[in-house]
Amino acid sequence: MNTFKKLLCFSAVFFVGCATRTPVGPVHMSNKTYFCRGEWHHPQNYYEYDEVGIASWYGDDFHGKAKASGERFNKMAMTAAHKTLPIPSVVKVTSYKTGKSVIVVVDDRGPFVYNGRIIDLSYNAAKALGIHNMKPSTVRVQTLVSDSLKLSQYIGWNCKNKRDMYGRSWAEVYFQEIRKDGNTIYTEPKITVKQNKSKKIQTQKRVNSLGKCLKQI
Repeated sequence: MNTFKKLLCFSAVFFVGCATRTPVGPVHMSNKTYFCRGEWHHPQNYYEYDEVGIASWYGDDFHGKAKASGERFNKMAMTAAHKTLPIPSVVKVTSYKTGKSVIVVVDDRGPFVYNGRIIDLSYNAAKALGIHNMKPSTVRVQTLVSDSLKLSQYIGWNCKNKRDMYGRSWAEVYFQEIRKDGNTIYTEPKITVKQNKSKKIQTQKRVNSLGKCLKQI
């Protein structure tokens, strides 16, 4: 392959990659490059993320302390810390050990223990995932891009100084305003298939005919 073709392929891959990235919304905290425990970290300016790694959790020792979002940590909230995801982001976390999935709002930075850990869950999130009594375990973390953008927009448009007028945390705002069913356990969206009316009538006729046959038997 000559140099021109190589450049053409590289350009195509580059632009396709860029096209799939959703820029962060109007509210994104702790978004500057920072140095912690011997490493530089570069927060993303887009939401797309899908990674497998180790999850840990934090609870009593940090309860009530300030987070990167400016809020106070609540071990019973469905939240998490991540080193580079935009704050706030909404992610689905799936445990390979338990098979369970939960939704959490990323509103803090961490974990800063570098042994493959990619996310630090609140105690309650770890409990819902079924890993609070285990050693750090393998999970898959995926951003819910649309929900992340909606949460950032809601905070930017409705929350003065990025704080809810009713005193709700960002996680509460998400589960009450964006994910209005309030369900923190992730379930796949239901897919409804519209059935043709004539086919529906034909199906009903077949069911009625089958019922008559069964009666005769």
